[in-house]
Amino acid sequence: MKSTNFGYIPALDHLRGFAALLVLYFHGSHFIAHKIIFGTPYDPANWFRANNPFSALVIEGHTAVSLFFVLSGFVFTVGSLHKKLNYYGFFRNRFLRTYPLFLFFLFLGVVFNPQNFDLYGLLQSIFFFANSDTAINGGAFTFVFWSIAVEWHFYLVFPFLLLAVQRKGWLPLVILIAVFLLIRIVAFYQGADMRDIAYWSILGRIDQFLIGMLGGIYYRKRFQESSRFDWVAVIGTFVVLASLYTFNQFGGGGLNNSVWIYWTTLEGAAWAFFVLGYLSIARHYPALIKKGLVGLGTVSYSIYLVHYVVLDFFMQRNLDTLINLDNPLGTAVIKVFVIVMPLVIAISAATYYCIERPFLRRRATYVQQEAAA
Repeated sequence: MKSTNFGYIPALDHLRGFAALLVLYFHGSHFIAHKIIFGTPYDPANWFRANNPFSALVIEGHTAVSLFFVLSGFVFTVGSLHKKLNYYGFFRNRFLRTYPLFLFFLFLGVVFNPQNFDLYGLLQSIFFFANSDTAINGGAFTFVFWSIAVEWHFYLVFPFLLLAVQRKGWLPLVILIAVFLLIRIVAFYQGADMRDIAYWSILGRIDQFLIGMLGGIYYRKRFQESSRFDWVAVIGTFVVLASLYTFNQFGGGGLNNSVWIYWTTLEGAAWAFFVLGYLSIARHYPALIKKGLVGLGTVSYSIYLVHYVVLDFFMQRNLDTLINLDNPLGTAVIKVFVIVMPLVIAISAATYYCIERPFLRRRATYVQQEAAA
């Protein structure tokens, strides 16, 4: 998706599209396979064990949200580094980017789940606290709102983080990562729920935004498309897959122990390393593939909000019985690919062009000329 504030990098859209689809396959594989095996409502305690790194990517597909967070830190830094940022313009653009579709789904959530309506919960959702336990529950329509709240928590502090980088360089970001690691260590020894803190809140996710910012600084200073960075993509792919497979073998997203103190940091670092390589290697793709991947990236936000609504509709009507294989996880992946994904992409294209795009066109430049480095 093109920005008015820095040169367009098509490969970033590739990654957004990949992340959105990975979230779809993650939810689809878990919910459908769980229903096939247990015949009961989904329970994260029944977390699947991967047989190989590629199945780990799907089973631990929640990692796509981490990729989104890394990309946010990366993109804003690449576009704003050594420039003067207009605070009002930045927040205006962020609002135009996220809120039209967000409010549309919030409205649908209230309409289709009136029994859950609560004014205080509604205000929490609107004013950046949709990740709170007391935020409004709009069923499938608000299922992924928690991550949009975390994104906004980062948006609110980004201008100040950028100011620190403009004055002191990358060191403040590293110090902050260390500080938040320490905070999570203290929280762990105080008996806090580490998975809740690390997964659902900015206290656990801030590292990924900060690591993305570090990646953006490196990109601006040293990146160039080359065979050397192509190899970074290859090694980065191995690092991501190996990390997720190892994480899964220790219990994965279903565990709740001290691993969550540092897992989001390691996860963010692995994705940032991969991103820097991917921005180089993507130049080798055929033009048609590039165009398709950019198209997916363009509607990725819609895919992210639409996918769970379609999946929920699919399962509530037992349409997941249409295809059956011996392997429950394989069955789930095939069902998502054949039935759910085409519907999600089609609906997402409609919501993008009807709801997102008219507001995206109203965005304006929020950075000014180069300031002294």
